[in-house]
Amino acid sequence: MTTHPMDPVRSEQGVALIIVLLLLAVMAGLTTGLTLNGQTEIAMATNEAYYAGARGAAEAGMNRAIEQILADTATDLSVTGVVPVIGNGPFTLSADYSYRFELLDDDNPSLYPAALTADQLTQMSEDGDPDLDQNTRMILRCIGTGPRGTTVVLGRVLQSTEIPDLPSTNTILSNPAMLVNGDLDMSGNIRVLGTKGNVHSNGDVTGGGSEEVSGDITATGSVDDDLDPDGLKAGGMPPMSVPEIKASDYFNLADWILTSSGTITHANGSGCGAKSDPCPTGWSFSGGTWSASGAMPSSSTYYVQGSANIHGTGKSSGFTQISVIAEGSIKVTGNGKFKPENGAGIQFVTNGDFELGGTVDADDSVDMDGQIMVREQMKIYGNSEFQGRIMVEDRDSTTNAYHATTNPNGRRGSSTLTTNNLSGNMTVTYNGGLGILTTEITIPGGASTFTNNISGWIEQ
Repeated sequence: MTTHPMDPVRSEQGVALIIVLLLLAVMAGLTTGLTLNGQTEIAMATNEAYYAGARGAAEAGMNRAIEQILADTATDLSVTGVVPVIGNGPFTLSADYSYRFELLDDDNPSLYPAALTADQLTQMSEDGDPDLDQNTRMILRCIGTGPRGTTVVLGRVLQSTEIPDLPSTNTILSNPAMLVNGDLDMSGNIRVLGTKGNVHSNGDVTGGGSEEVSGDITATGSVDDDLDPDGLKAGGMPPMSVPEIKASDYFNLADWILTSSGTITHANGSGCGAKSDPCPTGWSFSGGTWSASGAMPSSSTYYVQGSANIHGTGKSSGFTQISVIAEGSIKVTGNGKFKPENGAGIQFVTNGDFELGGTVDADDSVDMDGQIMVREQMKIYGNSEFQGRIMVEDRDSTTNAYHATTNPNGRRGSSTLTTNNLSGNMTVTYNGGLGILTTEITIPGGASTFTNNISGWIEQ
């Protein structure tokens, strides 16, 4: 029998190895694919976690900012651009997360991917200037950040309305016995009595002793602790207006003019002295001052073109109806007894200082309520008495000197006083019969307040 050897080309040795290697390659590819896919899924999940954390930070910050903004009514946010109280941050929530704020005008270019057109700006009522708010509308943004630069931006629309605090006017009605447009010193055993026995100073009230004030003592400045009125005692009060006091306003009340040249005329300027028209007696003139002493005719109002000194003038019993209106200062001393002669109740008016002392009695409580009106300063002392109201303008004597052209209502003659003073045992009684004084007080407007509203929702 003949045998033939096997052909080596047709041998199947090694096929199994190849198949195994191919399978291993496929398995390796699958494994690699699965691994890469898992890593991608892990990365995506991580990114989602980072985003959720950053968004949570932004939302938490936004809620915090809104709380502060709605509670604030004093801040103009369009000017400050800062969240009230807490500021704009940044604020750290953890090692990985934080947030911060931006308050931007709604036409700020950083809010838009492309520049706003003129039509868009017109519709927004804006001008394209991010530093100038035209429509009281802003965008509040909270930027939350997380790991690997993760950023979430939330935005809301802030509408802020300004509410101006405008000036207002108050009308104060007053009827005090004594009104001084400056400081007032009250010393000794003074008495201010009557149903309207009130004292007001547009300055400080000082003094003490055993004074008796039936009403209030008030001042724009302070009131001395030693003063103890029956009514209100208060400093820091609103001022009460004192009208400009000038003798010329009361010229129409005059019966006689005591001129600056030393003559006496009727109010119309006509002379007197004839038997049928005698001049008033009891007056003398020297150096620009008219002086009166002794008994004088009743029922006369005198207009003095200078200063007047009156001593012991009046009747020994009853009251003499004499009123004096002077372009200079007035000094009344001695034991005269007076009540106003004119229907306006004007007792004394002076463009200068006023002094009342001695035992002068101008207090006929039955049928009088006189007025003393002083342009500069006053002094009332001794045992003098007066019934009515006293108003003192408290002008500075250095600027109140008479000048025919520049200051025709100024004081003729010299000034005698520099302060306002009540002392001794003087008494002023007033029951309010001269009418109410009206003072208009303008209260300046304060700072504006703001009402803030939050609306809309923007997420970037």
